[in-house]
Amino acid sequence: MSVSIKDLDENAYRNLKAEAIRHRMKVSDAATEAFRLWIASKRQTRQRDKERMRAAADNMDKLRRSSKVEWSGVEEIRKWRDERKR
Repeated sequence: MSVSIKDLDENAYRNLKAEAIRHRMKVSDAATEAFRLWIASKRQTRQRDKERMRAAADNMDKLRRSSKVEWSGVEEIRKWRDERKR
């Protein structure tokens, strides 16, 4: 597939090309690998964030169930915001 990329950072392209040459690769192969690695890193970050969010929600649910007082998340957030403004 042929692709034209506009507004590409010249330094980034030169570095990619230099590394491709050092590894005896075509620039297109190096760019394809760079694209794949970038996408994989973004997907991995999203997945980790989902897991952390799910674990945090589970922890909050456990705390709410074990609490003997009525608790309001909205009120807590308002308190935190007020404290940050000081």
